[in-house]
Order: sequence, then structure tokens, then C-alpha cells
Amino acid sequence: MKRYPLQTLVKLRAHRTALARTHMLEKQAAARACREECARIEAGIDALGVERASHRQRLLDPPPPGQPWAVAMEQREAHIGLLGERIVMEQANLQQANQRLAAAERELDEARQAWVRAQAREDALAKRREAWVGEQVALEGRREEEAAADLVQARAARAMHEPQ
Repeated sequence: MKRYPLQTLVKLRAHRTALARTHMLEKQAAARACREECARIEAGIDALGVERASHRQRLLDPPPPGQPWAVAMEQREAHIGLLGERIVMEQANLQQANQRLAAAERELDEARQAWVRAQAREDALAKRREAWVGEQVALEGRREEEAAADLVQARAARAMHEPQ
């Protein structure tokens, strides 16, 4: 059987599909990393909130020996305020991380759609190749039948011309 005329295109489509899949997997990894970063920042915010609440509960604990109440209260309130500021900063970081995550998920969706399109093009070409192979097998079968019919006719014609 002869070579499929679009075999080079089949290889090219397979290559493009593989590239699209690789690109999609890279985008998937990037989105996963963004999700993990958001989770890490959220965990940090929660830890800061727990620490802040713990300091608030100990706000009225007696100060260490030799330290006046006013100084101890001022230090504790300043530390609680500092924790509050750090929470606000981490929330801003979380908002930025969520924006990066949304962008990464959009890119992942685009990459996934590109991979699906490439896969569909490759599948359509493979289906066309299978149809071509079927046509070639049928054509070869017809040629063999025609050759067999020609042999039968030639034998019959030879038999008529030969004297008995």
C-alpha cells in the first residue's frame, strides 16, 4: 500500500498537540502554585489572628516583676497594633495573590481549550487517514478482482483461439 499523502501533516498535528498539552500542564502547575501561595498566606493571616487574640486575652495579665503597669499595657497594646498592621499587609498580599491566581486560571482555561482544539484537529485527521486507508484497501481489492477477471477473460479468449 502506498504512503498516506498527509503523513507529514499527521506528524505535525501530533507534535502540536503534544506542545499544547505540555503548555497546558505548565499552566496547570502555575495555577496550582498560585493556589498554594494563597493557602499559605491565608494560613499566615489565621495564625496572626490567633496570636493577636491570644495577646488580647493576656492584655490584663500582671506585668513582669519590676515593670510598671502603664509600660506593660503600652507595650502589649503596641504589639497588638503591630499584629493588626501585619494582618492588613498580609490581606493585601492575599488580594494580590488571588488576582494572580485568577489570571493563572484564565491562562489555564485558554491553554486547555487550545489543547482540546489541537486534539480535535489531530483526531479529525486520524479519522480521515483511516477513511483513506479503507479506500486504498477497497481500491486494491477492486484492482485484484479486475486482474483476476482479466486473467479469466484471457484464458477464455485463448481457449477459443486454440485449435482442439
